[in-house]
Amino acid sequence: MAMLDREWGRMAYADAGGDGFPVVFLHGSGCDADDWRGVLSALPPGDRAIVVDFRCHGSSEAGDSPMTLDDLAADVLALVSHLGLPRVMLVGHSLGGMVAMEAARRDARVAGLLLLEGWTRLSASAAFSEGRFYGALAPAAIARIQKKAGDTRRRFAPAAWSAFWQTVERYDASDFLAQATIPIVEVYGALGRGHDAETRLAIPRRANIELRWVEGAGHYLPHERPV
Repeated sequence: MAMLDREWGRMAYADAGGDGFPVVFLHGSGCDADDWRGVLSALPPGDRAIVVDFRCHGSSEAGDSPMTLDDLAADVLALVSHLGLPRVMLVGHSLGGMVAMEAARRDARVAGLLLLEGWTRLSASAAFSEGRFYGALAPAAIARIQKKAGDTRRRFAPAAWSAFWQTVERYDASDFLAQATIPIVEVYGALGRGHDAETRLAIPRRANIELRWVEGAGHYLPHERPV
């Protein structure tokens, strides 16, 4: 992976190049760019796919300064500037979806969003019953996800992780979604969906926002349904 120097350290990313519209993929908490492997292999030839490791995740450095969700959005936009991209689409899973919305709120270069269980606010996860998190993934796949998440958490000092996660818990994209005019597709696994799920997800009914359900899938859509 290539490295982009930031004030906190080096951020890892990979750019497949190509003439297609640039699409930046943002992973979830405790994950990394490798989580998109199955998705990338299913993309049409010529698409320009760019993956990034958030700070303190994957091959990116941790840095010594505190980390917030806003900082992750700033890192993504710094990468867009570094690559000289006038317009991009952001694809975000879970935390990555929340970061994608914050980046789009800040910068008009974001032309569209595809959010894979990218919560409007963290409490929206109450739209689903417990036990659907890993969907029907095999035990070995679940173990790999859990190990990666644990390894990532151990890179943080306990106080640093707690402070970071508080910024995630406070994040609320309701105002952004109510005002955004760019195309937004929200995708959720249908496993464990409650009768009032659409209300709890806090996704406004607007012409530019589309909600899609993936039957038989839980939270880890890039692993469960990469195609």
